[in-house]
Amino acid sequence: MRFVRFAGRGVIEVIGRDDPMQDASDPKTPAPGRRRMGRRGWIAAAAVVVVAVVTVAAGLIHTRSRVDPAAASPTATPPTAKATTTAAAGAAAAAGIPLDAGSPTCIDAWSGGPMGTYTFAVRNDEGDDMEVYLQDVKTEQIYLEVENFGGGATRRVTATLPPASYRWVCITSYTIKFSKPITVTGDGLPETVHGVTPVTPLDLRIPINRYVAWVQSQLPTLTRQVKQLQADLHAGNVAAAKRDWLTAHLTYETLGAAYGAFGDLDDAINADPPGERAADVKFEGFRKIEAMLWAGKPAKAIAPHGDALVAAVGRLATDLIKPNAITPLDIGIRAHEILEDTLGGDLNGVGDAGSHSELATVNANLAGTRQALEPLLPLLKKQDPYLAETQQWLKKTQQLVQSYRHRDGWIPLSSLTIGQRAELNADVQQTVELLSHVAVITEPRNGTR
Repeated sequence: MRFVRFAGRGVIEVIGRDDPMQDASDPKTPAPGRRRMGRRGWIAAAAVVVVAVVTVAAGLIHTRSRVDPAAASPTATPPTAKATTTAAAGAAAAAGIPLDAGSPTCIDAWSGGPMGTYTFAVRNDEGDDMEVYLQDVKTEQIYLEVENFGGGATRRVTATLPPASYRWVCITSYTIKFSKPITVTGDGLPETVHGVTPVTPLDLRIPINRYVAWVQSQLPTLTRQVKQLQADLHAGNVAAAKRDWLTAHLTYETLGAAYGAFGDLDDAINADPPGERAADVKFEGFRKIEAMLWAGKPAKAIAPHGDALVAAVGRLATDLIKPNAITPLDIGIRAHEILEDTLGGDLNGVGDAGSHSELATVNANLAGTRQALEPLLPLLKKQDPYLAETQQWLKKTQQLVQSYRHRDGWIPLSSLTIGQRAELNADVQQTVELLSHVAVITEPRNGTR
């Protein structure tokens, strides 16, 4: 699978991340299928090469990993400033520079060259699963990464390399090997390319613990709020139930980075409405109660769903303290996915079940993103060149969203003008793009020392 984020300026280039597909000889090749991302999923189609493209306006990430049987035995030549136009040379360049990883010095078949974009076909010649980095010797930042791949397997990967002295790093379960220095020459690329310093699972343990502690501190408030909603329903007070439904729902929406920890409970609490007939369809959670309240259903009929919601929320604390309820991989991804989810769902009206409170939900998601980002700041301050800009856009976007809240409540999304919708979508999109750095930088990796 190949993920590409195109950037207009400074780029963080990391290769072979996310969900890479190995060639047919790699026993670690995962079966294609559904992955859970935030509250919604996407489908990975089965194919020799699967391509997903996310277009980015700000300087973000190029991430490339490709499955290709031809990569098993490439006949490649290095890219040159004056590339030949013959079909044979083009095919060779596409196949990649063949490299065997696993010699006594990791990789010794490439000695460098001029700055620019290179494609490599890296073969695991070790008797164990391997991870390969191309690392700046001075800064220890990674500019190319081949994720864990099996013995005998080949990965074709592409990297844009600024001038520097590099080394290959080959990591297995029992050894770490380094190549001799490799020199990439030149005066500098036309756009800034940033590497990534490895962040280990241990580095992420304190941020995870801090975030879990914050979520735990919010659960008593959420519990109190859903119990108030439950009491409103049993008392037959629909007006109060609508008001208290929104209060409780927005509290839950701020806990976005913990959705994965809640597992099936998230569906029981906050499943998306299944369509226009949500008030009559069998499902549970906030959205079911919303659909019935705003469809004019009697409070007596809604009350059992309030009881179920209280019970589900009551189980959250237990799920949150399970080992690895929030994993090192989750914490950085969620900080990006909360608003990515918002952009694809709430700003399209997908989640609304009658209350027209989409903008209130977006505001809560922005608050939740800030909370997910906060424990990661010590790590991000060291190597995210766009952190200040990210925080500025979070603030700017939230101010815009909050401008649609008046004394008598939130303006419905559908009442915004075309220009207002365009501005809102653009601001959220820009913030999502900047937040995509977080997932790349905080992805847990093996240390190289």
